[in-house]
Amino acid sequence: MSATTLLPRTGRPPAVDDDGPIWQLDQRAVPTTWVAVWDALRAVPGVISGPSALAEPGSRAVLVPSVAFPVPGTSFAPDGAPLEPAHLHSPADTSIHIVLPPARGALLIAQGWAVRCPRAVHGTELILFAPRDEAELEVVVALARESVRWSLAENDVTTFHRPARPSAEFVRSLGESAQRPSSRSSAM
Repeated sequence: MSATTLLPRTGRPPAVDDDGPIWQLDQRAVPTTWVAVWDALRAVPGVISGPSALAEPGSRAVLVPSVAFPVPGTSFAPDGAPLEPAHLHSPADTSIHIVLPPARGALLIAQGWAVRCPRAVHGTELILFAPRDEAELEVVVALARESVRWSLAENDVTTFHRPARPSAEFVRSLGESAQRPSSRSSAM
């Protein structure tokens, strides 16, 4: 799925309660899928996991403590609390609150993946439906991670990626340079 291409979600949309705190009333994710969504969300570089500033007990949020006064529309937390670009509702619900630019949010809604949050203030807040199967899991994870990365970028949060494992060539080059005498030691 590219940033602009998003296929429609199949089937009818889940029933949603406009008052919360349980938003998605049916078509919930099974527990293993809920955990997979959470694992992918909290693995986004630059975030930590913690309690949501507003979601019901049992929900989990990704937070950026270094940003306490975020750009409007990029967080669910009130000013003074850590940036909260997304939270995964409890296993009783399994939907995900995310933030995205209004045009991108409109595409998610048009394709059946989300609805505007009834408590939206900025037009960026969405309820992303829980995945029903493996194929939907891929899409939902990609959209949730896109949301977090967008919020981080809007708030000028720089993240660094550590390579999983150095290449064999790199490791060999380190060994070779350690065995070669340096030009400094030979000049003495």
